[in-house]
Amino acid sequence: MSKTPYITSRSSMLILTLALTTLASGCTWVKKTPEALNVRTVPIDRVADCKSMGSVTTNTVDSISVVNRSAQTVEKELEALAQNQAAESGADTIVATTKVVNGTRTFAMYKCLN
Repeated sequence: MSKTPYITSRSSMLILTLALTTLASGCTWVKKTPEALNVRTVPIDRVADCKSMGSVTTNTVDSISVVNRSAQTVEKELEALAQNQAAESGADTIVATTKVVNGTRTFAMYKCLN
């Protein structure tokens, strides 16, 4: 029996693993709505004179199988999801109120601009 199929199969598996790792670590699957492009993210000290519009908890996939996705990509997706929801709710500003934990983060929504 030839060892070539084993090597080919193992090489294919390595290539597939590398491809999945690359895709999972850098790709973002969340797109902002046109309205969400007007929602800004600011620190908590910038919303003192704003009207609270509630909060939203967002979540996204932080790992695929055994591959962890880029923390920066996950944060961007969570923010985009919150901006989409804020726009739907009539808010124009969001503030992250928690850290990212297992692909989940909570944001406070505010109406600050006229």
